[in-house]
Amino acid sequence: MTAHASPAPSAVRTSTSAFSRIYGLGTVYAKTLRDSRLAVMIVGGLMAAFLLSGAAAFGQAYSTIQSRVDLANLVKSLPPALSGVYGNPFPANIETLGGSIGWKTGASLGLMAALWSVLALSGTLAAEARRGSLEFVATTRLGMRRIAVEKVAAHLTGMAIVVVVVAVSTWVGGSVFATLPGDEISAASAIGFALWVGGVALASGAVAFALAPILGRGAAAAIAGAILLVGYFVNGYQAAVPAFAGPANLTWFGWTARHQPLAGQFDWPSLIPVAVVSLILFIVGVEAFARRDIGATSPIPTPSLPRALVGLQGPTGRGIGQNLPSSLAWGLGIGLFGLAIAGSGKSFIDELGKATDFVKLLNQVFPGFDIRSVGGFLQLLYVEFGLILAGLAAATLVAVWGSDETSGRLEFLLASPLSRVRWVASGGVAILVGVVVVTVVAALGIALGAVIAGGDIVQPVVGSLVLPLYAAALGGIGVAVGGLFRTSWAGPAVALVTIVTWLINLLAPAFKLPDFVHQLALTSHYGFTMLGHWDPVGIVLSLVLAVGGVLLGAWGFNRRDVRA
Repeated sequence: MTAHASPAPSAVRTSTSAFSRIYGLGTVYAKTLRDSRLAVMIVGGLMAAFLLSGAAAFGQAYSTIQSRVDLANLVKSLPPALSGVYGNPFPANIETLGGSIGWKTGASLGLMAALWSVLALSGTLAAEARRGSLEFVATTRLGMRRIAVEKVAAHLTGMAIVVVVVAVSTWVGGSVFATLPGDEISAASAIGFALWVGGVALASGAVAFALAPILGRGAAAAIAGAILLVGYFVNGYQAAVPAFAGPANLTWFGWTARHQPLAGQFDWPSLIPVAVVSLILFIVGVEAFARRDIGATSPIPTPSLPRALVGLQGPTGRGIGQNLPSSLAWGLGIGLFGLAIAGSGKSFIDELGKATDFVKLLNQVFPGFDIRSVGGFLQLLYVEFGLILAGLAAATLVAVWGSDETSGRLEFLLASPLSRVRWVASGGVAILVGVVVVTVVAALGIALGAVIAGGDIVQPVVGSLVLPLYAAALGGIGVAVGGLFRTSWAGPAVALVTIVTWLINLLAPAFKLPDFVHQLALTSHYGFTMLGHWDPVGIVLSLVLAVGGVLLGAWGFNRRDVRA
């Protein structure tokens, strides 16, 4: 037998198509945009549906000049404590279609887009660093700084798509559902409103992006989410509580409070500082990522716990240890939010006392309860927004649990005597313990706020226990999704359920939808917990979802393959 040496075949260079560089697997930018396509479609679709359904409902309900006059008089007669409930402290031209949409749904749309931006930008680098996929990309000629820039550029593209959808939907709504002269929404007004939505969303997400390389995904999302909701709250109630005017002017909601293009009032310069702050925070986030080791964070300091609880004593202890920094961060965020609201309760109640007719109306809605109390105030405001934060906290904890599979660690864990069922059950227990930590820290903020307001402490703290019930239920849903399908879907599924539930609670009463639609939201079954009225149905449903979700997830995971 003889062997003949021959020259090695020349290496074949592969080329990347122009389309793949924009959308596909050709660049970091293209892949990020491809991975986020579902989120962009969901957010854009929800906002379009929100705008068009709101325009249709207004056109049907107020189709005569007299009905518009009555509406304008009603809004003018409302005390500032109520007119700011939609996040807009200065309603204008409420008798027009655009003015009504801007007042009732404008701030909510900005809040929705901002929540998505916070979740997306807090994990766009941190999540992949945790999975270990960025190390391979960073060894190429791209470099860490370019990776971060392309990630940001992809999110900006997704946000631009949402902004276009908002602008087109607003213009179409004003054209199709206009019933009286002045209802038409001009292209300039629609564009101005859409740019405001995109601006406040990017500013909120930029906070999370800047913090994520330093504190990690969970802590960054918690802090950015708290800043977002506090800004929304203090801006909406700065007219009712003068002390809020100062803090409101420190937020992008306060800077742009006079920019109401749907009502015919433009304040284009107010969008400039929003853009500047966003740009600065994006630069900070890029540099923080480029100058630190991949995945290296400085978590919120936590006390050392016994090895039986945190460490290598078992999957439950390891899960609790992984969740502890995120749990503390979310607890601090929700606690600060509760402190701000509870601490302002006395000023709000004093303002409410001047509107006797409005108090009578509230007493009809909440019979048997004194709405002019810190508990009543917290029920109206803290519970609604606190449930959003609790749901997003659950999404973060579920995502941490699911990272074992998405990072590839799970194959090594299951190679040990650890069974599949025990891994899922231990993750469920760790999520519930994390929810308890969030609750304890948040309750301290509520208690301190109640002390500042001079009201009862026990009732608000007990009433705030609705938050862990809701978070536990969503945690069970996330474990079920992760066990039955794949854990990479679990966190996004919980976040989506949180947002859809909030929308149902917001839309069903406003548009007088059938009662069964409102009943689809779990949050509609809790009662008025801050006022001492608990609905057993909500408690039972939450426990069933929490426990049943873990059991269902364990059953499903035991029957499927492990996926990357």
